[in-house]
Amino acid sequence: MTNEQGVLLSALQANYYFGQLRVVQERPLLVETERGRKKIRIWQNEALLKLHLKWRERLINDDFFIDRMYVTRSGLPSVRMGSLSVTCHDAPLEPVQLDGNEALLATALTRLVQYSRDVPAEEVPNSASVRVRSLYEQAKQIGFQDHDTWKMVSSCFSSACARAEEADRLREPYQNRRSAFILPEDFSLQSCTAIFDTLFLELGQSRPVDGCRLLARFFLAESMDHRKQSMNNLFQALKDQKLFDRETADLLQAEWLEPGEWMRLLESGINREQMQSDPFSIEEFKQIWDQKIKLIHLFKSVFAQSGDAGGGAARGADGQQSD
Repeated sequence: MTNEQGVLLSALQANYYFGQLRVVQERPLLVETERGRKKIRIWQNEALLKLHLKWRERLINDDFFIDRMYVTRSGLPSVRMGSLSVTCHDAPLEPVQLDGNEALLATALTRLVQYSRDVPAEEVPNSASVRVRSLYEQAKQIGFQDHDTWKMVSSCFSSACARAEEADRLREPYQNRRSAFILPEDFSLQSCTAIFDTLFLELGQSRPVDGCRLLARFFLAESMDHRKQSMNNLFQALKDQKLFDRETADLLQAEWLEPGEWMRLLESGINREQMQSDPFSIEEFKQIWDQKIKLIHLFKSVFAQSGDAGGGAARGADGQQSD
């Protein structure tokens, strides 16, 4: 045990109602106590800590648990150690899988979309259409036409433009929002564990980012790892919860439509031309491109009856419109 770790553990024992503390993992810092396993977080940014405290207060509910800060003996949510603050949280170990837990996750996501809101966390992104065309012209100017990925890039260019334009169209009405859905920057299914069949959501200590963007990526990642029926069940459960208003549906589909994987493929090729390492294969591109299209169709098939699914047609990696 280092001196710093010893000082930290002494501070934890002095400030919390724990009789015994034993370090079981250093990164992230996990300690075993007579009250179960706890996660210890060290905060260098006081403003971010205050934001997270208020964030958790807004999300307290009876349907699932949040990794709230343990209150100290003095009734405070953190321990001050010089310029740093230390917080203590429950750290359940049981992972949550999508299969079989779709309704449970739908309830939590619905609560998040409704109450995890604040001023927009990021600046409005530049037009996707402008970025697609600008990157394409840049590639032509440096003679990228001789690169082995050019055939794929050029064959999908018109589809990439159409998808980017549709993404811009869907986002345009929400450019000047005063309140937006937010999520922690590192949110994923790994942020969810369980305590006695109740979902435990870890907000962590990351900065807040655009929630629709992150939720769209969450759905995409899970759709690539699970069978179609699991995603259908999740979307159906979300529909039953009446989660998706027009804004949420539009912004999710805009994220799937934006051809970020096409831009990444082109950027990866340009970087290789300039002797910079950024491996991203054509197969990876095609997998993501086509999975996004499947996800949009699944989303629309579930939500069409509710009238909350908008968006336009998307095209596959072969350049053909997907029906």
